[in-house]
Amino acid sequence: MEAREFTIKDVYDSLCEVLPHQNDFANSDYSEELEELLFFGIHTKPALGALLVNHKDRLMRIDAEPLDDFHIKVYKEEYGDDYIQHKIHNKFWFAYPALLRLALELEYGEKYIEYANKRDKV
Repeated sequence: MEAREFTIKDVYDSLCEVLPHQNDFANSDYSEELEELLFFGIHTKPALGALLVNHKDRLMRIDAEPLDDFHIKVYKEEYGDDYIQHKIHNKFWFAYPALLRLALELEYGEKYIEYANKRDKV
């Protein structure tokens, strides 16, 4: 049986299966995220699922950490008070793409940081 291509739909579906739905608020087509996964040798939906499950507890702790006053002020100005109060009350900040990238950083450490810096031209 021939292996099926790993797609952006697989990426999104995996995120939906493992992570809380409240974090599904990004406007992304997941093509960049797929490219990153492929670069790091994650070529299947089960491999992505395993990565996410392996780091889920730590990701959720990071996501629930309170923001500092500076970031709260900036986000209130950009998104409005109701939006930020909802996130403060429910203790979540990161959308799926950010959580995925955090999982890659937790898994691959400095190698991922170097990759991200090149991607972002830092």
